[in-house]
Amino acid sequence: MPTRLLPWLLVLMCACSRPSPRPQATGELWVDGAASGGDGTRERPLRSLIEALARPGPKHVHLASGRYEGPFRLPEGTRLTGEGPSTILAADPGTPVVEAPGDTALESLVIEGGGWGLEARGPVKVLTVTFRNQTRGAIRLGAGPLEGRGLRFEAGASSLAPTAVGVLVEAGTAGASAPSLILRDSAFTGAYDRAVRARGGATVRLEGVDFQGPRTALSQEGGVAEVERARVSGGTGTAFSTVEGALTLVDVRVQGHEYGVTANQARLSVRGFSSEHATRAGMGLTATNGLLEDVTVKDAGNYGALQLTASDLEVRRFRLEGSREYGVVALQGRVRLRDGVIKGVSTADGITGDGLHLRQVEADVDTVTVEGAKGTCVLATQRARATLRNARLSGCGLAALAVDTKATLESRNVDVRDTPGSILVAIEEGQLQVEDLTAKDASGELVSTDCEGQTRVQLRRVDASTRRGLRSPCVQLDARSPQP
Repeated sequence: MPTRLLPWLLVLMCACSRPSPRPQATGELWVDGAASGGDGTRERPLRSLIEALARPGPKHVHLASGRYEGPFRLPEGTRLTGEGPSTILAADPGTPVVEAPGDTALESLVIEGGGWGLEARGPVKVLTVTFRNQTRGAIRLGAGPLEGRGLRFEAGASSLAPTAVGVLVEAGTAGASAPSLILRDSAFTGAYDRAVRARGGATVRLEGVDFQGPRTALSQEGGVAEVERARVSGGTGTAFSTVEGALTLVDVRVQGHEYGVTANQARLSVRGFSSEHATRAGMGLTATNGLLEDVTVKDAGNYGALQLTASDLEVRRFRLEGSREYGVVALQGRVRLRDGVIKGVSTADGITGDGLHLRQVEADVDTVTVEGAKGTCVLATQRARATLRNARLSGCGLAALAVDTKATLESRNVDVRDTPGSILVAIEEGQLQVEDLTAKDASGELVSTDCEGQTRVQLRRVDASTRRGLRSPCVQLDARSPQP
């Protein structure tokens, strides 16, 4: 071989060893159901969406105004965009309108009818899409991430079935990536049973979402959910429900509903929450741990503004107004209450209603105000162990501080005003320790006690306008206390 050919052979060998070129950019296709049919260009659009989706390779399909009957399956790498009032639908109520088994995107569409509007395995992006009148639910996410923004979910008459949901996020086949939902600036309207349901370790984040009409806004079973800037109204069930999950609520408002929040064996974090007119309670928490901050509950039902059972919770900066039966009712577990106001607690008949009702619980209460409790402002009962500091109690109908049934209450720096009932009550072997108590305008008894068994009342530095009850044999008044 002549030596002058060797350089050319080397160049040719290097060119053959180079990697193959990258795939071409996403193809653009146009579809118009009113067109006569063309090659898929903007000037000569295809007539059939099914034909466009069958084209090989990644594609961006532009869908003209009109109605397109499916069902449709989006190949991986497909982006489907409506260019006008574009509706895709399925007449069969048992069929999904759109299946998206891979990396896909939908934008500016209306998805109507069918069993599921969209069955997806992420990654999927959904932008400014309206889901309407599905019989089973709008979106079912079985794996991977789905991100939605500007979505609207409209439940039709058929969605009155108890299984209808807006979005179901649930792990599908074994080995698939766990599903995760991010939903921003969206709205649910109508009678969904659950607007969002998360199961099987799913992850959900909701930002700026409005719920008007669903029985439940979020139902969570395990996994992690975060809700920020949500507004909920018009439902009859629990607004936010979590079982064995981790739930974070930030700037959330609930109008009506049976409960604002329920949690069972869960972790709960709250930073800004309000509930108005709950038919049972603002929050009903069982076997739950967490920190609740900036909580407001108005006009809750007869389960109390805050109903805490067998939990370990700290509540900071709370305001509870107009509750029936209880302001806070805590049963078992531990609770720490800081910087709170409780106003206007009354049963339906106006006879009783406790501000703080502490039963079989360890309670640490600091800096609270209780006003207008028809029953007792602070009650410890059934072996509860409670401490109370820096409290302002007024308008207590039956008693300001009360212990019974082997409970213990230690108080310091308590100011009692405008209380027609007894200031202090200790019965049924309850033990009450009071230090730095002021009750200058008291009209009832200072101490009311039965002195049975281990019942004890210990007073230190008490400044009161009455001395009624001090002669009871189980009452001990420190000699340095001012004489009433």
